[in-house]
Amino acid sequence: MTNQDSVMNKETQGLFSKLSKQFAELTVDIEEISKHCSDPFFIALLLFQLAKERERTNKILEEINKKLDKVANVAPAEKAGVSVGAEQVVLPEVDQRIIQLAEQKGMVDAYDVKKLLGYRGLNAASQRLNKLFREGYLTKIRSGKKVFYLAKSKPLCSQHHPNHPPSPSKAP
Repeated sequence: MTNQDSVMNKETQGLFSKLSKQFAELTVDIEEISKHCSDPFFIALLLFQLAKERERTNKILEEINKKLDKVANVAPAEKAGVSVGAEQVVLPEVDQRIIQLAEQKGMVDAYDVKKLLGYRGLNAASQRLNKLFREGYLTKIRSGKKVFYLAKSKPLCSQHHPNHPPSPSKAP
């Protein structure tokens, strides 16, 4: 069997090198890498190159996301149909309650909307929030895996974060 495997390996290698010069170059690179696999310096060098490439890719993706956000936010109110000629569109009561909650708390997430509307899961709450974001009523902010939404009229500052209670208001 070992003899047959080596014959098949040679046949396959020959076939691939005929099919594509680039593939043959890639396999040479892989063969060179496998020779140096046990060298910790070489592995560290590969990991460093991988990290640099990942940084470049992340920067490119960030630029693409910024451009997409600009395109999406060109006229969110017009897209959402807020005003069509002289006719005004009124948001559903559920959406109005979500916006009111965002204005009161300063920052809301899917858990807040789930509690407010009595949803069993987070999917419906997340969909509602994303819809209001796409229509331009809310601003989306990511903090790690957590996503928060702000009412457009509220500024972004640390006092609105759920872990930081709002400062007490002065009574007149």
